[in-house]
Amino acid sequence: RNPGASRPGLASSLASRNRMSAGSAPCSTKVKRVFITGGTHGNEACGVVLAKHFIKTPQLFAGFSFEVSVLLTNVASIASNSRYVDEDMNRCFLQKDLSDPTRTSTLEARRAKELNDVLGPKGSADAADLIIDLHNTTADTGVALMMPPGDELSHAIASHLISLDPSVRVCNWNANQNDWPMLPSVGKHGMTFEVGAVPWGVMDGAVYQKTRRLVLASLQYVEAHNAALARQPPGPWLPTSVQVHAFVRAVDYPRDADGEIAGMIHPDFQGKDFEPLQRGDAAFLSVDGQTAIPFTPKPPPEEEAEAEQLYPFFINEAAYVEKKTAFMLARRFDRPVQAAQL
Repeated sequence: RNPGASRPGLASSLASRNRMSAGSAPCSTKVKRVFITGGTHGNEACGVVLAKHFIKTPQLFAGFSFEVSVLLTNVASIASNSRYVDEDMNRCFLQKDLSDPTRTSTLEARRAKELNDVLGPKGSADAADLIIDLHNTTADTGVALMMPPGDELSHAIASHLISLDPSVRVCNWNANQNDWPMLPSVGKHGMTFEVGAVPWGVMDGAVYQKTRRLVLASLQYVEAHNAALARQPPGPWLPTSVQVHAFVRAVDYPRDADGEIAGMIHPDFQGKDFEPLQRGDAAFLSVDGQTAIPFTPKPPPEEEAEAEQLYPFFINEAAYVEKKTAFMLARRFDRPVQAAQL
């Protein structure tokens, strides 16, 4: 297979997958291949160590009706205990970049093409049925599952995990895009396990335990999903819903006339991921250490209506300073899901 070769209908296939009506029907994909990946950011230690643990304990995946493979992704950044070597590899998986034979100037761009050949090719019938990518964040997100808005299987898995641990959150990638640059987007279905707050390069036992338990529970749901599809007629499916946080925009730090950061996350705002953020709430503290800088939403029609409730997440994520992001904003709604019964 040539992962860089163009394939007829690929763009329309991706657009169809990503824009499909949310919650309209259960996922009809029989899952045959699942990949668990760790080390896309090499300094997110819990995900790296958990992937290594899974590689050494294949018996955990015995008896499933599908194949489970575990990969370490950005092996060079794992070795250096750094987020990346040349560029953020979790921004290297847009279809246009994977298909561009000239985009090979960075280690991560080259590695993304190698991974696309194993996990994909993206948008093809050969792509993995499900990819679970293990991450940590310095923000106080708890367990936040990041996924495409139209991914029925990932939302159904999320509904099962929420039934086991109500603190689990679901975040949708930007619904205004037809494609995303994140590694899980290479599969037919996929999600990022973002778990925090954990500093770079540090193991957190409680976070590790929770992530391990929920990843294994995800696989148990996939088994129930396959069993439901095998019945005649398929099912039963449980109509339910999951609370979703839909990406709105990123918010930068306050900056002075020279473009330097002029404020930090306010102490009263730190750690308030997924809590309501109101107009006028203290979001930042000026570098004078005294002046609170309030949150001000953009006026419509550019963004939200005056009364719309927004929810911040990835507050003070260390890796996003270089991306000029102090936190992200989301809208919250309940999304219908048809889930297999365990």
